[in-house]
Amino acid sequence: MRNKRGISLIVLIITIIVVIILAAVVILTLSKNNPIESAKEARFKEDVCTFKDELALYISKQYANAGGHWDGSISAKSFDDMVKYIPSFSKKYEGKFIINNNNLEYTNKLNEKEKEYVQNLNVKEKISKLLPDEYQQVEYIEGTGTQWIDTGINANNNLSVKIEFEASLIKNAYSGFLGARTGMHFESFCIWLNERNFRFDYGNVIRNVSGGLEIDKRYVLLWDKDKIYLNDDLKTSLNLTEFSSTQTITVFAIKSGNLVDDRQANYKLYTLTISNSEKMLCNFIPCYSTTSVVDVDGKECPIGTIGLYDTVEGKFYTNQGTGDFIAGPEV
Repeated sequence: MRNKRGISLIVLIITIIVVIILAAVVILTLSKNNPIESAKEARFKEDVCTFKDELALYISKQYANAGGHWDGSISAKSFDDMVKYIPSFSKKYEGKFIINNNNLEYTNKLNEKEKEYVQNLNVKEKISKLLPDEYQQVEYIEGTGTQWIDTGINANNNLSVKIEFEASLIKNAYSGFLGARTGMHFESFCIWLNERNFRFDYGNVIRNVSGGLEIDKRYVLLWDKDKIYLNDDLKTSLNLTEFSSTQTITVFAIKSGNLVDDRQANYKLYTLTISNSEKMLCNFIPCYSTTSVVDVDGKECPIGTIGLYDTVEGKFYTNQGTGDFIAGPEV
């Protein structure tokens, strides 16, 4: 009887150990090698890779049609806009992926599993929201020459002004789009542009630089103290020791009487920052209001008002000229 009890106990112990091992195997199988989850992952990755391929194909066709010199930029957010460039894009991915400046990006609407799946697919995450909920960021705002915005910052030779822009139409010999000016040249800073050359007025100095703008091409202009660059190319050195103006810098048009009307041009503004040697003074983001807001001048602005939001001071700047700005695609 004692031998039978001993054998039964050993069998019981072995059985328990086997059950534990089998349970561990089952748990590991379900958690790491779940065939249903694996199928979801494979389908998700296949879909995203297809989205990337179709977007790349669309962009390649634009380059081919333009003879290799296409300077366009595609951005899309809504489902209807996404399928224009990615035919296989389906409703279940709406809001989870967007197109931003020719790149496919994912948003925070992906669940945690989907975020894991996308990590090795070379798809970037959409930049976090820069603006308060009362504002919707857009890729650019466009002016037609009679709109302008006063930054409230006085021009002087200690500033670094960086602006990303694009000219879609130039209507006169010279069109001013950035500057501070009253009268002719004293206490003034302006940049005039046309299709042939640039002209910089700084204090009582006039500097013409050969090589003008290409229409519908994006540029980055940097005025850094006494030097001016265009797309990282040094255009001119002003060599001024001191300059300080009581005039504040405006964008889109030179706020100077009839110059606003006579020197018109269509410009798209993408970004604008102004800083000095100590700190950033402003960082303007193109946007429109999603509710009624108050601008920097205390003016009540209805829903849909287009302007520039300064993330440094937390203030909204709106058109101080005539006509209306045009908003680019949402970002």
